[in-house]
Amino acid sequence: MNWKLWYRKVRLVAWLSLLIMLLSVGWLVWPSNQPTPSSIVNHIRVLTNPIVHTMEKEHTELLLSDAPLRQKLNDWSKETTISLKVVLPDGTMVYDSDHSSLPSLQHIYPRFELDYTLRISDSEPPDYHLAFPLLDAESSALIGYAQFTVPAHVMAAALPASSPVILVPWTLLTLAFLTLLYLFFSIGRRVQRDLVQPIAELKPYAEAILKGDYEQRAEWTSDNEVGELYAVFDLMREEIRNLHMLQAAHNQSHKELISNLSHDLKTPLATIKAYVDAIREGICPDLPSVMAYLEVVHANTSKMAVLVDDLLLHALRDLEQIAVHPLEQYSSSALEPIFRTMAHYIRTMGVNCEEPSTIPNVLVFIDAVRIEQVIANLVTNALKHTEPGDTITLAVEEQTEWSCLRIIVSDTGSGISPQDMPFIFERYYQGSVPDRTKLAQRHGVGLGLSICKYIMEAHGGTIEFHSKQQQGTTFCLTLPLS
Repeated sequence: MNWKLWYRKVRLVAWLSLLIMLLSVGWLVWPSNQPTPSSIVNHIRVLTNPIVHTMEKEHTELLLSDAPLRQKLNDWSKETTISLKVVLPDGTMVYDSDHSSLPSLQHIYPRFELDYTLRISDSEPPDYHLAFPLLDAESSALIGYAQFTVPAHVMAAALPASSPVILVPWTLLTLAFLTLLYLFFSIGRRVQRDLVQPIAELKPYAEAILKGDYEQRAEWTSDNEVGELYAVFDLMREEIRNLHMLQAAHNQSHKELISNLSHDLKTPLATIKAYVDAIREGICPDLPSVMAYLEVVHANTSKMAVLVDDLLLHALRDLEQIAVHPLEQYSSSALEPIFRTMAHYIRTMGVNCEEPSTIPNVLVFIDAVRIEQVIANLVTNALKHTEPGDTITLAVEEQTEWSCLRIIVSDTGSGISPQDMPFIFERYYQGSVPDRTKLAQRHGVGLGLSICKYIMEAHGGTIEFHSKQQQGTTFCLTLPLS
């Protein structure tokens, strides 16, 4: 069961049980469930009425001399266990059941010392004290007072038995208490089974991840929040595993890139050293030969400069510190010099080049230096996949419906292999080249398409491509119009 739903049900049952308990206790202590003072007085009057009538007929003053009357009172007191004191109107106590052997003749103040209203003692169990006036049976004249003390057990026997309805609150109170007790143990058992135990079983999986073991799957079959926790934990494990693999691949690619760049730097360095040594040793017989050697040294120095710039840009890309500063300018004046330079470079490599006949002259935000680096990288990649006689096309077109400017670099070369396509925008990734010997003849290794993508996104644009093997590749750059 869903933990949230289960918790709502348990909370509802607990509140209902507490409410029933409060109502039951209120029912039990409600005054209507207890005997009222008036009802107690009436029951005492019923208990004492026979002896009161006897004393009113016999006259209380006769208690001083009438031994049979005193004996009758003693017998009644012992039989009922009710204490009795008889007081004359002048305050003379003529009878006390607690000292019934002789007349008491104790003098009291009836007005202050007799209980004309019900008094319940503080003892446990309590006694009930009440005094009644004694009136002459014929003349109704006051002839004395009778003070009764009724024990609790006599009063309880005289009161009516409790109604069966009184059992209802006790039953409800008991059921509510048992329900709360059941909920208490049920919550403890469920928390132990469905929370504590699963979390304890999750600990070894967390420790395995901490130790670098990302292959152990954490599974929990319950369809509740704990099951969701296990599912999210396993997704986290998969994510950490993938990130770890990506990090390893990144490090490996980084190492391979540094190795390739080192190799590419070593070749021109060796060439430069060889030609400089030749000049120093006087192998060159005349100035034209020296100038020819220096031209080779200059070409390889330029190649090394490009390689070092590429390496610096890769490092800046890692630190996300490649500066891109787009400025609002007209596209024709910004792109025309770039295309002219690229077309000349392409033709010097023995590849045909088709330049745009016209460039739409619209306002765009563009960093011309960075865009030239992107186009140069695309041209360099195109040259890697083309042969002399192939064609590289440079084009620019305005798309008014998308409010953007498209720059197109396409070739009729060998195309990009399908296994390379998903990864060409990843950092440090170098796709396969049909003829690796051509790479040494090209000028540099390029910025890398990941940096091209970074520069285009910094402009608020995009870079896309489509390619077919043995038919060529087309890259499209989009720049939003100003």
